[in-house]
Amino acid sequence: MEYAQWVEEQQMRISQLRNALHGNAHDAEVQLLVANTLNHHYRLFQMKAGVGKADIFYLISGMWQTPIERFLLWLGGFKPSEFINVILPQIAPLSEEQFLSVYDLQLSCQQAEDALNQGMDKLQQFMFHSMRLISMGMASCNTQLVSALEKLQSLETLVNQADNLRQQTLQQMCRILTTRQAARGLLAFGDFFQRLRELSSIWAARPYGIYN
Repeated sequence: MEYAQWVEEQQMRISQLRNALHGNAHDAEVQLLVANTLNHHYRLFQMKAGVGKADIFYLISGMWQTPIERFLLWLGGFKPSEFINVILPQIAPLSEEQFLSVYDLQLSCQQAEDALNQGMDKLQQFMFHSMRLISMGMASCNTQLVSALEKLQSLETLVNQADNLRQQTLQQMCRILTTRQAARGLLAFGDFFQRLRELSSIWAARPYGIYN
């Protein structure tokens, strides 16, 4: 997965957003940069869908990301409700209508996240139960393994649904916000993950035992 190349292009797009906002660019130019940045996120979701078909466990483990990014991983990516929390300080002030729309969106995200978490819990419980039956000799090993493998296919569905939720959240937030608010939000989101990657680099370079 060419995540490093995606990150490099993302940094370029974030830099363009920053320059446009600080340089008093026209709204049409800012809108184009917002659209390009959103499309760049959508391309990542498409890349992940392809990887998930080949190896869903590689995708969901986050081995393609830095350690700190992996630590915050939720079903193969960022948690949509936390995306809203990250950008809220940078998109203020909001009108009353915007505030209510953002509140409703965040509530909807949390409900969808809970449903996906429940789906993951049920899948894990099924796997534990299946392996326990095999280890106790209470079920045919081959039959139970086939059943478990078939059930694991639903993991790809869960991750795809999580990515759909991420994409819908990005789209809906940008519909709620003005062009410049959307630009500030995407800039804040990009900066947030850049700081995570920088923190990972510092962590990796630390002298062994310095924090013990």
